[in-house]
Amino acid sequence: MINNLKAIRKQFLGLALSEGNFKARGFEEGGKAQPRLEQVGKTVVHGYNVAVEHGLGDDLTAIINTIEEEKVGFFHEGVAMGLYTLDLFSVFNKNRFWDFIKNQGSHHEYMSYIGAGLATGVFNRSFERFLEKACPMSGCLVLDGIGFYNAFFKTKKTIMRRLVPKNIEKNPFYLERYDNGIGRAVWFYNAGNPKEIAKTIKSFPYDRQGDIWSGVGLAATYAGGVSADDISALKKVSGSHSLMLGQGAFLAVHTRHTAGNQHQDETTIEILVGESAKNCDELAKDVITVLDKRRRFIDNKPSFQVFLEHVRDWIEINISIRKHCTYRAS
Repeated sequence: MINNLKAIRKQFLGLALSEGNFKARGFEEGGKAQPRLEQVGKTVVHGYNVAVEHGLGDDLTAIINTIEEEKVGFFHEGVAMGLYTLDLFSVFNKNRFWDFIKNQGSHHEYMSYIGAGLATGVFNRSFERFLEKACPMSGCLVLDGIGFYNAFFKTKKTIMRRLVPKNIEKNPFYLERYDNGIGRAVWFYNAGNPKEIAKTIKSFPYDRQGDIWSGVGLAATYAGGVSADDISALKKVSGSHSLMLGQGAFLAVHTRHTAGNQHQDETTIEILVGESAKNCDELAKDVITVLDKRRRFIDNKPSFQVFLEHVRDWIEINISIRKHCTYRAS
């Protein structure tokens, strides 16, 4: 009976690994980052399929333990997507996802919220009730997942026509988080090519570009796939949005450190943020402690937004100090 249920879920809800291929998505092919990014996409799909088939339990835990450490964050993103998908379709058990992030997936909470956002986007479900149940500070990352899903799977509508769902457009903070997800997808869409990324982002309204650049910085750091020279070129073409690019890189570092899979390229962090990965993570933890992640709003602002303001201030001050030191040395 249990095996039959697994087979049914796999048949009706499973995804082909080829969904992660650039050709299937209509993305720019031939770029240096393509092999790496296709691998990342397939790891997310694999995690999703495992969760859909096995649900929450010992089998899932055993499989997670076999995943290469550097890729386990992507796998958790897929697992969270799969568990939340099962919750959406279940009549009685609707807490697989929530039980997962409280236990096995607790260190991957950020990626798990993004994964739940992918499922929310696929089945066009409300995210506002999700936000009420999620962590008051970081639960908003579900919107990042929705943005990524729409840009990755509905590219013409989201990237080329730049359309925004009405339930997201109505709230500036929702749109910020949604655009961050679009930025992560743009990294895939343009295969990490700095010039093409800049061209894509410039097609969006100016007031949305900064948050999209932030998503690019996150993906460039967390997923990677290009050389240090490409990262330097990326920072150059980001122009006035280089601070937002750094913000995304900062978030990627903090996400990996929180999960314990610290495999990001230190050179990328140095270029985009001007600091070490360790210092970025320490600051993130200090700010979160001061702000208290149990608070949804601080001075009438979403607490995650206040957190990002502190991050940008720190990056900007750090950049100014480095410029001053360089000037004095010369």
